[in-house]
Amino acid sequence: MKEFERYNRVGTTPHRSYYIPFSEGDKIKERCGIIDRTASSRFLSLDGEWQIKQHAHIEDFLLDEPLFETIPVPSCVQMHGYDQIQYLNTRYPIPVMPPHVPYENPSWHYRRTFDIKRREGEKYYINFEGVDSAFYLYVNGKAAGYSQISHATSEFDITDKIIEGENTVDVHVLKWCASTYLECQDKFRFSGIFRSVYILSRPEDHITDYKIETALSDIGGSLVFINESPVDIELSLLDKSVSAPVGQRVEIEAAGIAPWSDITPNLYELHIRANGEHIIERVGFREVRIDGKVFKINGAPVKLKGVNRHDFNPKTAATVTLNDMYVDVRLMKELNVNAVRTSHYPNSPEFYQLCDANGIYVMDEADLETHGAAVIDGTYSERRWRDYAEWELFAPGIKDRHIALVERDKNRSSVIIWSLGNESSFGKAFFEGAAFIKHRDSTRPVHYEGIIRADEQYYFTEYVDMFSMMYPSFDTMRERALDNPEETRPFVLCEYTHAMGNSCGDIADYWNIIYSNEQMVGAFVWEWADHAVLTEKGLLYGGDFGEREHDGNFCVDGLVTADRKLKSGAVEMRAVYGGKTSSEIKDVLIPEIKRSASSLSIEVDEHTGSLTSIKRDGVEVLKAPTRLNLVRYIDNDMKLAPVWFGKYHLDECKPQISSAEKTERGYKITGVLAANCLSPAVEFTAEYSVKGNELECTYEYRMADYVSSLPRFGVEITLDKAYSSFSYIGYGPYESYSDKHVASEYGYYESCAEDSYDKNYLRPQESGSHFATKYLSVNGLFTVTADEPFSFSLTPYNAKQLYETKHSWELTDNGTVTLSLDLAMRGVGSSSCGPALLSKYEVPRSAKNIFKIVF
Repeated sequence: MKEFERYNRVGTTPHRSYYIPFSEGDKIKERCGIIDRTASSRFLSLDGEWQIKQHAHIEDFLLDEPLFETIPVPSCVQMHGYDQIQYLNTRYPIPVMPPHVPYENPSWHYRRTFDIKRREGEKYYINFEGVDSAFYLYVNGKAAGYSQISHATSEFDITDKIIEGENTVDVHVLKWCASTYLECQDKFRFSGIFRSVYILSRPEDHITDYKIETALSDIGGSLVFINESPVDIELSLLDKSVSAPVGQRVEIEAAGIAPWSDITPNLYELHIRANGEHIIERVGFREVRIDGKVFKINGAPVKLKGVNRHDFNPKTAATVTLNDMYVDVRLMKELNVNAVRTSHYPNSPEFYQLCDANGIYVMDEADLETHGAAVIDGTYSERRWRDYAEWELFAPGIKDRHIALVERDKNRSSVIIWSLGNESSFGKAFFEGAAFIKHRDSTRPVHYEGIIRADEQYYFTEYVDMFSMMYPSFDTMRERALDNPEETRPFVLCEYTHAMGNSCGDIADYWNIIYSNEQMVGAFVWEWADHAVLTEKGLLYGGDFGEREHDGNFCVDGLVTADRKLKSGAVEMRAVYGGKTSSEIKDVLIPEIKRSASSLSIEVDEHTGSLTSIKRDGVEVLKAPTRLNLVRYIDNDMKLAPVWFGKYHLDECKPQISSAEKTERGYKITGVLAANCLSPAVEFTAEYSVKGNELECTYEYRMADYVSSLPRFGVEITLDKAYSSFSYIGYGPYESYSDKHVASEYGYYESCAEDSYDKNYLRPQESGSHFATKYLSVNGLFTVTADEPFSFSLTPYNAKQLYETKHSWELTDNGTVTLSLDLAMRGVGSSSCGPALLSKYEVPRSAKNIFKIVF
């Protein structure tokens, strides 16, 4: 069996904590608020242009072959014209025959040269912080080793292979290996040397590893330093200096220490020295513990207001810079986020230093997911998932991932929870790795949502310290945890409120429960940012690259866009994470309604019930007949789309008129909305009455018994784009819905159609609605009031156009604007991956409203 069909790493040094040694005398600099590692004279970056050649098969690789093309390192090869960009969620990208991988396994030969001025008595190590999925290393033509685990650092001692002057490093990167079966995460599947590469020069006898633990006391704090290196170490903290002999544990008491937390991220410099090396650790003093059902930091209960985060940039994919990460962290703080789950692998190591410095709690997750096991024959089966977790074939790979996780990040103050991985069930293959974590670090609890899908015998495993769920309904939360006397662990939602498109309608409902229950640790939104690749066309998602197997725009599910623009879900989250969970309707005075027309006339098509003409002082107002509308497209409606459009054919429903009566002032229409082959979905009446310059429109509907729900019931009115500005009294200034208006305040607002529609939804969809409106003025044309509060939107696009367009940059200017007046609009929820919408946010089965439109 080849190395790439096993889980061993060959020639690597043992996993260790992340640090960069400096030499005494090096000037310490900062970038983005953390120590700039490139300022170290012991740090030689190998980032930059490398030569590259692609092979279709692994055995085509020749160490001495000429390479004529170049690629930047770090980067993802698919972003530079190699291989195939592919987005998959839950499926393996290869035939499922673990640990074997296909013969047609793309690989890439990388090469670069570097100069070294060798110093006597120095050792040299090359570090790869991330390579997907596995690689062989050669230095000056000599084999140096093999490594895997895409998001783990691989370090090799190359002292005996480098020479004075110019050296050559060759790296053979494989697209797939045995690790592919353990790295089935919901993301674009990119390959290559995607994180930084560098060489460290070290004294022959040097610091290798150490462990830092902190505690708080009445006088301040104490720091425990465990020397796990073969050299004695000198320590200094504030005004205290101590020696830490080889293998020894020493404690430093520090008076006046202020605790580290998300609100006060106080850090203190611990200076670590040995044999001319100087390492600086910025340490936060904090304690993490579970007290009964309650999760506490520094002795007080804490609510984790979290997001799930991938390393991702739309221009560079899985390769992110320090500045990219800094932008994320600062934006999170602005949005009241205080916690990150590193889904579903350890993030770039500098990310944790940014979290230390800025006060972000981290649930640090192992590079592990076997989601594809559940769907290997095209049907979903948790039994097969469990079989994989019981299969000891995977045990060495899982254990190595758990070791890599803890050893690299064990000294980061921001890391408060270890997570065993994601969606891989739980069984014997986990035992050694989980046991390692429990033995290695008793200062942090262990999380793993996967026990909920495992055999019952593992449900209360000693290896997992908290109960976790994804996207539960509120009844399920109460049944499984909050009202369950057997569930005595703290309860966290590691994923909730799926932020795909126009979403997060349920976030306040979740936090009403979380804020009021001490067992609730908090929750992490899925997810932080959209995954979409920026091309000359625009941002693209799954299926846009010609790939056969893909999962569409399910990767476009972030609170912020791929280029970090806010969506309304992020604004809603900011309000709720700030402590606000409701927004009440206020008494706002309606402006005086000014009448600008002296006469008004209408025409109605008696066969459709549509207004075909509204003339104000003889000038036509409508650009198209009005249309009763039942439909919308929102990503979070995707589970209902097969019912609404496949079963009920709501998009094909047309008016069938049973009665058209001309009245003294207008028309009264009675009819149904029905599709071919089906009985009517909705009964309705529409009555139009003109009095002077006022048009009164009365709409009433009732859903058929066989129709379980509707997206909306309203009327679309098409106007010239000259009437794009508007003002209103309702929830604003953000778009608002029955279940998403906490971030908004009730009041008077002004806007325009172009600003009202949110093009940050990469997949076009319903946007710009305003809930509970009692006054609307389409400036220069008319005002609208109603007997009951209503929802409305005024945007450049109609519902059909939004439904049929696949990317926001494909939307076209119609030369018109569309006013939607809705008697009822369904809440947005988050059910693309979350629970069903609460019944109180559904469209009522019947309703009536009278709109008064004054010209």
